[in-house]
Parts: sequence; structure tokens; C-alpha cells
Amino acid sequence: MSQSSRTQTADRADAFVRRQALWARLLELFRTHQPTEEQLTQVSTLAEVAIDRVFSAHRLTEAQCSERHGSVKDYAECAALYGYVLGYWQARQEVYCGTPAALAES
Repeated sequence: MSQSSRTQTADRADAFVRRQALWARLLELFRTHQPTEEQLTQVSTLAEVAIDRVFSAHRLTEAQCSERHGSVKDYAECAALYGYVLGYWQARQEVYCGTPAALAES
């Protein structure tokens, strides 16, 4: 096995471990802190903005956008929800722990 192959294998293993840790963190957050209806509405709006931006960047026609919207909306909302929850709790933890970034914003 070449050095390059070993490095790629190690990188994939590291990425897998990071994804598993992130997934475990998300599950714990969702078990202990359910998002409110207001937060879910914000997440849905964020997902719509993301979809619009991606479709625009790819210069899709209105017909293509309509055709694809339904198949990507759930994925976009899931990604937005995960990002929202992780960002919210990461910010709370920084404020609670008094990290330099959080203190600078105070």
C-alpha cells in the first residue's frame, strides 16, 4: 500500500469518526432540546433561501426549479435544522464557557 493510499484511508477514517461524533451530538441535542415552532419556521425559511440560491447559481429555469424543488426541500430543511441547532448550542456553550470569541462580542 502506497503512502498516498494510507493517507487517503486515514483521512476517510478520520472523517467517518467526525461524522459519527457530530451525529451523536445532534441526537443528544434533539433528545434534550426540541426546537420551538418559531425556530422551525426560521429553519424552513433558511432552507428555502438556500434552495433559491443554489438554483440561481446553477441558472435553472423556472420549470427546472419547480421540478426539482420537492426532491430537495426535505434535504435542505434537514441540513438547515442541523446547522441551526448546532450553531445555537455551540454559541450558548461559548457564552457559558466564556470563550474569547464570545467575550469579544459581549
